[in-house]
Amino acid sequence: MSLKLLLLSGKKGIFMPPVPKQILDIVKRRQVIFSEKARYQLDTGEFDTDDLIHSILHGQVVKKERDELRFSRYKYTVVGKSISGKPVYSCGKVVKLLDKNYFIITFHEER
Repeated sequence: MSLKLLLLSGKKGIFMPPVPKQILDIVKRRQVIFSEKARYQLDTGEFDTDDLIHSILHGQVVKKERDELRFSRYKYTVVGKSISGKPVYSCGKVVKLLDKNYFIITFHEER
C-alpha cells in the first residue's frame, strides 16, 4: 500500500508532516492561484474550489522538494480529502506577487 493510501485510510504508525502554517494561512485567506490545468479541472470535473481548499487545510504533506523552476524555495505535495471525502492530490508553492504571498496550485483526484 502506498504512503498516500495509508494516509487516506487513516492507519496509524506512519508520520506525515502537517501542511506548513504559512500555507494554511495563505489558503484560509483564499490567496490561491490555480494552474491552467487546475482551472480546467475545476470547470469540468467533480471538484470545486471549496473541495480543493478543504483538501489542503485538512491534508498532509507527502512530499517536499526544491522548486526546480526557482519561483519558490520548495514545492509541496499534499494529499487530503474533498468535502465529500474523496481523496485529492495537489501540488503547490508559495510565491510573492505584489507584496502578498500566494499558493499556486495544481491538482488531480487521487487514483
